[in-house]
Amino acid sequence: MKKIIVLLMVLAMLAGCSGPAGTSSPVSTPAAPSTTPAPSDPAPAPAGDQKLVIGTGSTGGTDNVVLEAIASVVNKHTGITCSTITTTGGPEITLLSVSGDVSGGNNSTIDLYNAANAGGSFEEAVDTKNILQGFGFCTWALPVIVLEDSPIQSYADLKGKTLGFPPAASSSASVGYLWLEELGLTNDVKLEYYTWSEGCTALKDGRIDAFMGSYANGKAISGIIEIEATKGVRCLSMDETALQNVYDKTGGGVGIAALTTENNATIPQGTTVNAPANSGVVIFNGDIPEETVYTYVKCVLDNLEELRGISQYFDGFEKYAVAVCAENIPFHPGAAKALKEAGLWEDRFTVYGG
Repeated sequence: MKKIIVLLMVLAMLAGCSGPAGTSSPVSTPAAPSTTPAPSDPAPAPAGDQKLVIGTGSTGGTDNVVLEAIASVVNKHTGITCSTITTTGGPEITLLSVSGDVSGGNNSTIDLYNAANAGGSFEEAVDTKNILQGFGFCTWALPVIVLEDSPIQSYADLKGKTLGFPPAASSSASVGYLWLEELGLTNDVKLEYYTWSEGCTALKDGRIDAFMGSYANGKAISGIIEIEATKGVRCLSMDETALQNVYDKTGGGVGIAALTTENNATIPQGTTVNAPANSGVVIFNGDIPEETVYTYVKCVLDNLEELRGISQYFDGFEKYAVAVCAENIPFHPGAAKALKEAGLWEDRFTVYGG
């Protein structure tokens, strides 16, 4: 089993980047470095008139807040003119990157996997040159949750039950379809689709037997917190082998998360709940010059304290910058250079053109 990063409750996050609202959660695979050496030199201003147009999800979502803050800091400290545009999320940003209408933007690991493999809403595979990774910024653990007194104790017990899912076209649902297939449950559960808040209400009211919950960077979304206050919530732990199989099949598009008693009080001290995860990453088109992307990413890493003063979403940024990214998508060489200089790079990842 690959290493599992046990996520701490670091941020309070919303449902951005095609993911649910909330905050801090666990991540997948090998551990990221615990400390980041401060770069000694400021990010250089790129030669010439450099512009970046960065796509984000809807206003107020995690990715929108993060990328708007970064744009303001990049404009302040570098020679890059950085602007943002709002979109419907990762799949649209992918298509805009392919067409050259954006320089890059928000995406998620599962959406990147789908884009590269003609999955989900993508009828044709996208050249990964158009969706090179820059850095990660959040992750969502997506365990199935049940009421504390439910007789359902495992994923196998879901057979014949009604399972609440996030919207059918969402990235979180894409994660769910993959593990349902891996566990042989695709035809053995009745799926009903809800928004995050509606699904939690349906579970609390007994209209469904279980629901796919969300813990963003370690913290439960508000709907789960409301159930915890009245009836109690348990998270089901997924079989490690099945979870690893899904991770391997998607090249990290579906990550591996580990929840502890710090995330849910019903989890016994000293034990973990294994769950699939989806993570938010920033991508760049491969045609964007290396020096421009290097300057952008280095500026982020050099100015984290300033960014934390703008938004709490940058707390613990170093934990997610590389560790939550997808192994099946290369990094932009400019981003990789900045991350290596900051001591955050992990050799399990690849660099485009390297």
